[in-house]
Amino acid sequence: MSIPGPLSYRLLAFVAVAVMSSLAFAAETHEQKRARRCAYYQEVVRVAFENVSRSQMRPGFVAEHDAFIAGGCFAGKAVCPKTPAEFAFADILTMMTVSANMGSTFTPFRCPAGGSD
Repeated sequence: MSIPGPLSYRLLAFVAVAVMSSLAFAAETHEQKRARRCAYYQEVVRVAFENVSRSQMRPGFVAEHDAFIAGGCFAGKAVCPKTPAEFAFADILTMMTVSANMGSTFTPFRCPAGGSD
C-alpha cells in the first residue's frame, strides 16, 4: 500500500520540522542549558519558599543557597541541610528538579562525610 502524494508530503514536512526542532535543542551549548535550568530552578525555589519559610532556616544555609543561585547555579560550596525545615526545602527542590529531568545532582545539597562542615 502506498501513501498518497499529498499525505506523503505532509508526513515528510512533519518529519523535517521534528528533526530541525531536535537539532536546535541538541545544538544548545552547555552554558545555555545551565542558564535555562538555573532559570527554572529559580522558579521552583519560589514554590519551595511558599511551603517552607526562610525564617525557619538557618541564616548560613539560606546565604549558601542564595550564593548558589547568584553564581549561576554552580555549587562552589555544598549546602548542607540540618534542620527539619531545611530538609523539607531541599526535598522539595530535589523532587522538582528530578521531575523536570534535571537530575538530583543539579541541586547544591550535599553534606560532608562525617557530618561536620
